[in-house]
Amino acid sequence: MSAIEEKIEATKFNITTTKSFDAIRKLGQEAAAAASGSITKVQETGITENELIQYNIKRLGMVEVLNFGLVFMNLSDGQNNLLLVPGNYLTSQATFLFIPIGPKDAAGYPPLKKFSDHIQAALS
Repeated sequence: MSAIEEKIEATKFNITTTKSFDAIRKLGQEAAAAASGSITKVQETGITENELIQYNIKRLGMVEVLNFGLVFMNLSDGQNNLLLVPGNYLTSQATFLFIPIGPKDAAGYPPLKKFSDHIQAALS
């Protein structure tokens, strides 16, 4: 596993909370706004009612560089489980005369990390 794959895997979390699906969606919207910057934007792209909220990260408003989802599960006695699951992402690597140099990088990693940290801090 490469270093960038390990970094993206480290953004995953599995948290038990008492917050509802709607509260989690609102929190996700706040986290998306906080994680967006001038070049990359985090956007909610789809909802499966009371189960899944899908997001993508676009660079320059055109190129999707990463997608991920928040999976919401109802547990017993008012508890709910929330998982962040990274999906597909684009990597890049510097080259010199078509020879790769330096480590691989993913443009979607910094916003994903900010999003993940924001949600975890709000739920802890």
